[in-house]
Amino acid sequence: MQPIEFIAFAVDCTVTGKMTMFGERLTDFLNGQERFRVHHLELQSLADGHKAAIDSLSLERSDLLAVVATGPRGNEKQRVALQTNRLQVSIGPYLILGRIHSKPGSDAVTSAMKRDPMIPLTHATIAYEVAGTIVARDLPTIIVNRMLVDWISPTTDAASFFPDVPVRSPFTKNLVKDFTGTSTL
Repeated sequence: MQPIEFIAFAVDCTVTGKMTMFGERLTDFLNGQERFRVHHLELQSLADGHKAAIDSLSLERSDLLAVVATGPRGNEKQRVALQTNRLQVSIGPYLILGRIHSKPGSDAVTSAMKRDPMIPLTHATIAYEVAGTIVARDLPTIIVNRMLVDWISPTTDAASFFPDVPVRSPFTKNLVKDFTGTSTL
């Protein structure tokens, strides 16, 4: 048991506070709990930027789109060399860039089906708006709730880590076919 800083991103606000974590890594803790308690919270609205303080709150994992990895990183002796794939994820009002890690030579689909909902992305950047102002934060690791991902744009075969999620380029988001002009046929 150890207290850690808790920083998370929900659909309509950011959440900061303190949490007592069990285990060696926050990713494992979040995957092992459906509900957990956070203390001394500050919530910031994405819509207008106002902040609210709450002494204690029970959060459900399904309420969180992403969580900043804080606390211990686990036992160094148990780490293995992994391959990384760069990807871009859209989840709610957030755009996240990061690297997903998997075993070298492993089948991505099989690997994805064995993974828990909360997946860490390293060398990450998260971008979002607060009261109309763009905020971008670089983070060593962010843990994404893959069950809530809207779309993913991988640079490799990393799309299979997010089954049933559309794979598309973020540049096609606002493209619309114009049918108002005259035909040239």
